[in-house]
Amino acid sequence: MTSYAEVFGQGGLNDRVDPDALLTDIGLDRAEIAWRKDFVDFDEDDVARLDGLRTLFEANAEEIGDRFYENLTQYDQTVEVLGRSPKAVDALKQTQEAYFATLAGGEYGEEYFRNRARIGKLHDVLDMPMKHYIGQYGVYYDLVLPLLTDRASDRIHDRVATALNGAATDGGVAADATADGDETLDAVQTAVDEELADLRADISAVLRIINLDMQVVADTYIHSYSQQLSAEVDRRERLAAEVESDLEAPMTELRRSADSVADSSQQIADLTTEQSKRVQSIASEVSNMSATVEEVAASASEVERNSEDAQSLAEDGQDAADEAMAVMDDVGDAVDGVADDVDELQDRVGEIDAVVEVINDIAEQTNILALNASIEAARAGEAGSGFAVVADEVKSLAGESKERAQEIEALVAAIEADTEDTVDSLAETTRQIERGFERVGEAMQLLDDIASAVEETATGIREVSEATDDQAASTEEVASMLDELVAQADTVAAEVEQIAAANEQQAATMDEVAQNVRRLTE
Repeated sequence: MTSYAEVFGQGGLNDRVDPDALLTDIGLDRAEIAWRKDFVDFDEDDVARLDGLRTLFEANAEEIGDRFYENLTQYDQTVEVLGRSPKAVDALKQTQEAYFATLAGGEYGEEYFRNRARIGKLHDVLDMPMKHYIGQYGVYYDLVLPLLTDRASDRIHDRVATALNGAATDGGVAADATADGDETLDAVQTAVDEELADLRADISAVLRIINLDMQVVADTYIHSYSQQLSAEVDRRERLAAEVESDLEAPMTELRRSADSVADSSQQIADLTTEQSKRVQSIASEVSNMSATVEEVAASASEVERNSEDAQSLAEDGQDAADEAMAVMDDVGDAVDGVADDVDELQDRVGEIDAVVEVINDIAEQTNILALNASIEAARAGEAGSGFAVVADEVKSLAGESKERAQEIEALVAAIEADTEDTVDSLAETTRQIERGFERVGEAMQLLDDIASAVEETATGIREVSEATDDQAASTEEVASMLDELVAQADTVAAEVEQIAAANEQQAATMDEVAQNVRRLTE
């Protein structure tokens, strides 16, 4: 007779399992075993019944092994698990036969449960899922239940046959035959009831021991899962500790950098705001300069109109000089009209003097305008350099015009003196007229020079006017650009404030990450 109990513990993976430590870890001691038996109503009657099934189970152990592994080899997942075992399939079948046969071994103490725990742990070592292991108990049901029902059927058949044979042997008179038949039926019914009761009791005993087996299997798998979970928790704790350790310095530095960036952003925002105020002040100054330039442009336009008037007066002076020449030509023909001619000459000289005064006024206004233009050019800086050149030229022309006017004044004074001498001495009239003629010729030349100078002055003033108009347009454009710059500075300030807020949020997020890492470590 095969000693199935000796089959356990012979595999190559048994050195990876410590059964005693395993029983301690899952808490399966003597008291726990007794409690579980009591909980499922596994008692001595069940032990006796299973002991009575030992022969039946041992006789069918080989079939259960074949059917067990026939079912396992139908699925790729279970075939892969079997391939990880150092045992061949035949050796695995022998182990399974022993496992099945010892269900009816009659010994259900600590050694029994130690073997069950070891077998369950070995399947876990092979990474066989618990659903596969426990699912295989269905093969037990498919085999054991038919075995038990067939045995019960055979027993019922034998007892019924025995009862019927006994009734036939004891046959009597007809009156007693009916009573004997009833007794026979009662005996058959009793036999059937007794056998069915035994069948139910046998099935219950088998189901209870299988239930206890499955509890042990579940314990071993739960123990394994617990170990894996504990190992994973330890790994995560170590990882969290390493992460916290690794991140401590970078997080501190990053937080310090974020704080520094936030401070710098705030400083930039303050500086941008201050710069915006300064730009607004500059824009105001430029607006004032633009108004001043426009005023200069208006003054230049007025001077231009005065220059045109002066030019017209100079032309009138030329006409008067021409007329004086004609009169002096007539003096040679009529000395008697000298007095009248001298009076007329004095009147003309007065007109020339008026023209000279106008020219002096124009020269003074032009000089003042040139001075103002030079001041505005200096205030405009680089943009007014061209305007300064024009102003200097205008100033030079004004000075020259004034000098010419002074010369004319001197000549007019000489003419007046000469005419007075002519009145006093007619003898000198001819000579004085000739000298006057020469003087008038010189005056005409000077008037021509003055007309040219006034024309050049008018041209210069027009250029000044145009330059001031351009300068006014430029200053307006600069003012517009400064207004846009102010708006951009305000936008930059707002964006810098947003950056500062974002940096503060980032610092808070990093603090939150650090806290989460610490919580993960805990």
